[in-house]
Amino acid sequence: MRSVSLRAEVGIPSLCLKPKKLVQLSSNAKIAIPLRRRLPLLRLEIGHSRSVIMGALCVGVGILAVVLSEDKAWALGPQGPLVEEFWDNVRRYGLYALTVSTGALYTIFRPIGELLKNPISAIFILAIFGASIYLVSQVLSAMVGVSEFSYDYGY
Repeated sequence: MRSVSLRAEVGIPSLCLKPKKLVQLSSNAKIAIPLRRRLPLLRLEIGHSRSVIMGALCVGVGILAVVLSEDKAWALGPQGPLVEEFWDNVRRYGLYALTVSTGALYTIFRPIGELLKNPISAIFILAIFGASIYLVSQVLSAMVGVSEFSYDYGY
């Protein structure tokens, strides 16, 4: 007598299947254990070291701004309350400038980083960067006067 399977056969691409290892426990029992790829826990890449340093610098400036307390303002002179309000405002606006600038940099560079993953758009982005650097250098050299243009008026 033939055994009939009630399971539906579905054509699933092999890339979608997780690899499994069949382990035989006894002569009749087998168990499937999924295999896992070993991923490195920490990948240190050279390109990320600059962003790590900038992040550490921003965190350090933020901690320094938070650590400055109101008591230090009293030592600056007889105008205690005015100086205290001034340094409190400096600390608050410093934190504001730090958060706004880091948020703006993140907002600007995140899409550029995504575009650099595609080779065609990366070439386009690099061409734009090169052209903008050339344009800025030409404008600055014209402003400073470092150019080969001669002002001969024909007198």
